[in-house]
Amino acid sequence: MQHKATILVAPTLANSSCSHPRYLHITFFSALTPGDVLQAVIVLFITVGVLGANMLLILVINSRRYSKYIHSQPRYLLTSLASNDFAMGLFVTPFAIVPSLRHCWPYGELVCQIQGLLRGAISQQSAVILICMAMDRYLCMLYPARYHKHSSKKGCVAIISMTWIMSVTLFSILVLPRGGFYFNPTGMVACEPFYPRASIRILAACGFYFPTTMILMYCYGSAFHVNKLRLRKSGCNAIANPEDYGGAACMEKLVTQERRLSTTASRTMAAMSLGFIVLVTPWTIQEVVAACTGSRAPASLDFLATWLALSNSFWNPFLYWLLNNHFRRISRELLFSRFRCRKSHHQKQQHFQNFQHQPHCCSNTNVSAVFNHSPGCDFEGLSEKYWGEILERTLSSTSLHALQRAYSHPRMDSCNGLQEMRVLDTAVPDL
Repeated sequence: MQHKATILVAPTLANSSCSHPRYLHITFFSALTPGDVLQAVIVLFITVGVLGANMLLILVINSRRYSKYIHSQPRYLLTSLASNDFAMGLFVTPFAIVPSLRHCWPYGELVCQIQGLLRGAISQQSAVILICMAMDRYLCMLYPARYHKHSSKKGCVAIISMTWIMSVTLFSILVLPRGGFYFNPTGMVACEPFYPRASIRILAACGFYFPTTMILMYCYGSAFHVNKLRLRKSGCNAIANPEDYGGAACMEKLVTQERRLSTTASRTMAAMSLGFIVLVTPWTIQEVVAACTGSRAPASLDFLATWLALSNSFWNPFLYWLLNNHFRRISRELLFSRFRCRKSHHQKQQHFQNFQHQPHCCSNTNVSAVFNHSPGCDFEGLSEKYWGEILERTLSSTSLHALQRAYSHPRMDSCNGLQEMRVLDTAVPDL
């Protein structure tokens, strides 16, 4: 006896809308519970963390200071992954804050449909980017010479664009038709794609999790194993003589050195992939069990599993920051450089104002200030002792050499980008 597959129907969004009559008599604060407030706080923290961490990752890995520590292809892949996570924190997770407090959807049907589309497409695209990162590291660590010879920026951008188009097209087919999305009041506390059959729901969860997990484990496991064996057999640790840059021996040394340099980036990306596996596993198990049994998980468990998986968008840049010394150092430099520049500019303005309001300049030990004729300064009244000290400080060999270096080597000001000459505190007067 054959059983027909049960076709499910998405709940009507109008029944979950905050404009429904059953929600009109409920005020905003009357229905609040400590659990609702806790859920809203969790959603808010995850959203802020996702936006801030991924913005920092995008800025640092695309800066000039960090360009020498990463190749173009992994930089493009990491930028694409961080952009996906940033879009998740900008267009998906913030819309769950108000529904977690009011238990209804206040934004309308079109916003719900777009959010359901982005929820599925961005998550699937992030999984595909992790696969591309693993394959990139696999080829770089096992075949570095061939990798650097055939790697292409245009090819990497083409692959990223193609995977984006595929992910958006797939979930457009699922979500855009009528009944392809719904408001989930317990797990996502926002809109998600709705699958009319349990088999499609299982296929979507397993297709998102299992191929990604298997490819990540195989690529990184094989790459680190083979790389470890090659490093043990190789007796060349570094290029000791610059004259060895020619011939086959030089190529082998370059390959070994490049393999050593790429190991740090590969380990960091492997940790990000491991974080994906750990965080997404509970959500995948819940989806498969709920689809097979036709039941729903408890509301608290559904919420924790769903938002634990969504928090992967925050843990990706955090793990990269935690395991990469160069990234941490350059992040601190970029974060504090603007503050230092603003503080330095403020100090310069304040010093200039104080100098202008100074009633007497004779007490100033700065030589440049002494030689500026200001009202109230009696240069003829200065004793011979002070003139001797001034001349000794000004015309010393150290000051002359420093002055010569300063005027022969201009530097670029990092705060305003203008080329300025380094002015010494002591200046040579026109004797």
